[in-house]
Amino acid sequence: MYKAVIVDDEPLIVDGLVNAIEWTGFHIELGLATTDPQAALDYCLENPVNIVIADVSMPVMNGLQLIQKIKKAKPSVFCIILSAYQNFEYARTALRYGAENYLLKPLDPDELSDTISQIINHIKEREQLNITYGRSMMTFRNAFTEQWLKNLVSNAELSTKAELLGINLDAPGFTATVFSCSSGGEIMMSRFFDFLLQYLPGHYTGNFFFETPLRLVGVLSPISPDEADTETFLALVLKSAASNGIRVFASIGNTVRDYSQVYQSYHQADRMAFLEYSRMPFVFFRDLPGLEEAATGALEAYDRQCGHSAALERLFLQYVPELGCYSVLSKRIAALCKKEYELWDKNPELIESLSLLPLSENLFAGEAADRTAYYEFTLKFLKKSDPLLARLQQSMYPMVDAVIKTIHEFSDKDISLKTLAFKLNVTPSYLGTVFHQQTGYYFNDYLTDARLKYAAHLLEHTDMKIKDIVDKIGFSSQTYFNRSFKRYFDTSPISYRRDKKIGNL
Repeated sequence: MYKAVIVDDEPLIVDGLVNAIEWTGFHIELGLATTDPQAALDYCLENPVNIVIADVSMPVMNGLQLIQKIKKAKPSVFCIILSAYQNFEYARTALRYGAENYLLKPLDPDELSDTISQIINHIKEREQLNITYGRSMMTFRNAFTEQWLKNLVSNAELSTKAELLGINLDAPGFTATVFSCSSGGEIMMSRFFDFLLQYLPGHYTGNFFFETPLRLVGVLSPISPDEADTETFLALVLKSAASNGIRVFASIGNTVRDYSQVYQSYHQADRMAFLEYSRMPFVFFRDLPGLEEAATGALEAYDRQCGHSAALERLFLQYVPELGCYSVLSKRIAALCKKEYELWDKNPELIESLSLLPLSENLFAGEAADRTAYYEFTLKFLKKSDPLLARLQQSMYPMVDAVIKTIHEFSDKDISLKTLAFKLNVTPSYLGTVFHQQTGYYFNDYLTDARLKYAAHLLEHTDMKIKDIVDKIGFSSQTYFNRSFKRYFDTSPISYRRDKKIGNL
């Protein structure tokens, strides 16, 4: 269990925070909820604490002073500041002192839940960092970079934080890249990071964070439009590094011109990162109109028809074979593990299969390639993964199946981990732990994903008003729903419905 501390000089606010969200759904125990900031500080110094939520305006010791003292003693603690004042100076000071976020009163429970979810994911990823990187990677710049690439911050807040850090959001372009080195170890990745930093001055600016000790994620921006050929630059760096005995794989997303679209480039790079286990030194993401939909349909048809391959055959006839192969494989791997770097631990037998991935001589050139080789490889990979996927689906505890079934019935908009645990005669903490172990998701994250997907279904197949959809699926406000939907689907609910209606004509 993670541990959180709540402190506000108003007892009603403290009680409201305690009951605002299902803390056990995030695997969090409330270690202390108090109106005394000194008691909160003493508790944090004497006990393991992961998250502190503090009011900015308190007597004797205000929230900014409190987090400054906590951060000085324990830099890894995540702090959230509450404020009734929408004031830039409060925000700037809080961020400088190390706060992860500041929330305005009156508090929106969904906003708090969203922030806690982001922090828990951040903690889980940071737990994988080794001691060498641990302290240095907890800086504000690296935390900001992670929030930026993963679209965990609004454009207004992103702009504010970038200004504080001196990051140019008007650069000619932004390219997200995932560097990984599962076979070379942490020393190899450290050497590569130092090597990469030597190449950047005068050409590119870079912002990075270590998602794991063996996985470096960054966004590169050229200093001038003349340096905008990021693909050539990265290929040169990787080739030069390899000639110096530093072998690292890179998965590179498309270059985007708008800083607010960087998460799209990261998503592309992240999806292709599994190709590290092939013989490729790097991969540049290439998208073709209709490819994603075709690959999804081919894979669904394959699963539905128990391995029948007609849909896959059509996919490889219509598209560049290697791109069709990568798209299908990325979707299957996503079903087997939440992150590609979990592939080795969960399904090592697939690693050997990926090492046999065929390579064309003119990679991504769009020229004729050995379609048969890519098709046969994809089919073999899917058949090898079939029993793994079946075991994963069958291994879920009956209570987890019951939770998932209840969620997808969408008959109870007030569903919560507490109410489900009561029905199943277990504690919320136990149910949350089992659910996370079996699905890889925290309950609240899974519930939000399911609700958003159901909302998308209703938008496409019904004429329900958006406010009615929001009420039906259980979101507390339409504003929060709109923001969550856009983050998940890369488009607004209105645009999603319009595009689907046009596509179905």
